Amino acid sequence: MADGGRTRSPGEPVHVMKHRVIPLALLALLAAASAAHAEDAGTVRGKIAAAMHAARSYVITTTASTGFTVTTTFAAPDRFHSSLTYGGTTRDVVLIGPVAYVSDDGRAYQKKPAPPEVLAAQSQLNDVPVERVLSDSTVAGRTWGRFTTTSAGPQKDQRLTCTFDKQTYRIERCSNEGMTLTFSRYDDPQNVVAVPANVVGGR
Repeated sequence: MADGGRTRSPGEPVHVMKHRVIPLALLALLAAASAAHAEDAGTVRGKIAAAMHAARSYVITTTASTGFTVTTTFAAPDRFHSSLTYGGTTRDVVLIGPVAYVSDDGRAYQKKPAPPEVLAAQSQLNDVPVERVLSDSTVAGRTWGRFTTTSAGPQKDQRLTCTFDKQTYRIERCSNEGMTLTFSRYDDPQNVVAVPANVVGGR
């Protein structure tokens, strides 16, 4: 005997069959409602772009399995200060608009035009592309949104998974098996990027 699209086993009471079918129908309804309320990639992309462009400043700490560490301070609209440490050497780069100030191992800064690929890489920090929205994750009782992205690097693309604050849509972290970028100190008044005092050369 058929009941609710499923054949009832011989001797199985009808009320037992109904108890099995109703929860399945309810689950299907809940799943459909959940999908309807989920934000698509375009919506998340727009909200994250708006949130990142609205930020007056923030700090990004990048660590890699190869051993390098970079701390970058961004101050709107176009100022970046990056300090890189790798293999016992350091490099300090200050970008103010199209002008770069570069210091290696604590020496005086050299003033020079910023390479186009450097400008492109820095500007992408405010335009992290959202490719695919993933399910939320909960850490220590806090729920984060997640998405995947591809960041264009100097040698190859870096594919990462990012988390973002569900209220502000500001990015919290992007990572893969070899690299982690942690965003912090949003709109901190101490995030100041100024022209270095000890500059030699340049125009």
